[in-house]
Amino acid sequence: MRIPGSLVGRLVTSLLLVTVVFGLIAAATGSITLHREINEAMDNSMREAARRLLPLVIDDLFGREASQAPRRLAEAVPDDDGGRMIFQVRDGTGRVLIHSYGAPAAPLTSRLAGGFSEEAGWRVYTEPAVSGTIFVQVAELDARRDEETFEAATGFLVPMVILIPLSALVAWLTLARSLRPIASLRRQISARHGDNLAPIQAEALPSELAAIARSVNSLMQRLNMALDAEKEFTANAAHELRTPIAGALAQTERLIAESPHEAARKRPRQIKAALDDLASLSEKLLQLARADAGVAVAGKPTDVAAIAALVAADFERHDPYKGRLRLETQVKLYAAIDTDALAIVLRNLIENALRHGAEGAEVILRTDESSLSVINDGPAVAAPSELVKRFERGATRVSGSGLGLAIVSRILQQIGATLALNSPATDRQDGFEATIRFAGPGISPV
Repeated sequence: MRIPGSLVGRLVTSLLLVTVVFGLIAAATGSITLHREINEAMDNSMREAARRLLPLVIDDLFGREASQAPRRLAEAVPDDDGGRMIFQVRDGTGRVLIHSYGAPAAPLTSRLAGGFSEEAGWRVYTEPAVSGTIFVQVAELDARRDEETFEAATGFLVPMVILIPLSALVAWLTLARSLRPIASLRRQISARHGDNLAPIQAEALPSELAAIARSVNSLMQRLNMALDAEKEFTANAAHELRTPIAGALAQTERLIAESPHEAARKRPRQIKAALDDLASLSEKLLQLARADAGVAVAGKPTDVAAIAALVAADFERHDPYKGRLRLETQVKLYAAIDTDALAIVLRNLIENALRHGAEGAEVILRTDESSLSVINDGPAVAAPSELVKRFERGATRVSGSGLGLAIVSRILQQIGATLALNSPATDRQDGFEATIRFAGPGISPV
């Protein structure tokens, strides 16, 4: 038998099984005891009936003439027996002198002896009288006794069968109510994540669960301290690197300008390229630190299309990217995201599309009812969903940090939005498409 998965279901099922098993054992034991007690009561009734009949039988026998044929006396049966007992009066030789209505004319027992005996399905009580010359035998069918026992046992088994489902329902409701604090604790723990490490409220919990809540709070406190230290280190390291990197770049550019010939400028230019990569990495680390700090949540909706137009215009001011961005907006899309966080998301997506797409190819920014897509041409990318991991880069020779999509994914997680990466792009044979699906307040016509 499969036990239900919930704790309440398991407890109720276990209690129900234990109740049924012990109930059946109790019923079987009770039935045996009941059968014995019923037999004793019926034996006493038979003994009492025989002794009550004895004076009547003696008076009848000695007050009438002897007869060779046994007489049948229906009126001799006591009314309170309901006709379930029969009797025979026999002489010392075993001959039947009188028998009750419904009793067989043949002797009930093969031999005469006082007390109880079993024969041919009858329970017989023999009462001797007149110095062993007269015997009164009262008999009852064993089947009748079994029927009485069955009826009595059924009388307490039927309520038990009815009460078992009712007790299961009561147990279910009682346990469900008693285990509500567990469900509350589970919901509170489920709500905790990297952006929500607030302590769990343990005051209203039972003592057993309060201890668990305090342990979880202690764990989350240590985790929060570790995360804060990591974020602070990342932000400080990235911020402190900006000044020396800028100084080194300035010195390198000056060295390039002062070099007398082209061969002498080769090494400074390599240094400048390495410093540019380091500056870009520093900028990405700063963005990642801001994303980890939870900057995405906003109090009011942001016009996504308007921010996309501003970011696209900023890219257009740089010579390598002029004329390569096309904004397709049929609706104004609003989303509950901070403006700066949205700008970071768009800059990373557009920068990836421009740098890793086909050379000189156009990049499309498209908004619809609930999403924004950035689409570029270029060769298809294998396993695009893996690129959201930190420092994960595809098969490309273009320099990069491998943090852009990780930053985007981290920010979108904070507002309940999702990032879908498809390659080839939708309805194309190649290209790359990054789609943000917002859970925002809605749209309005342009």
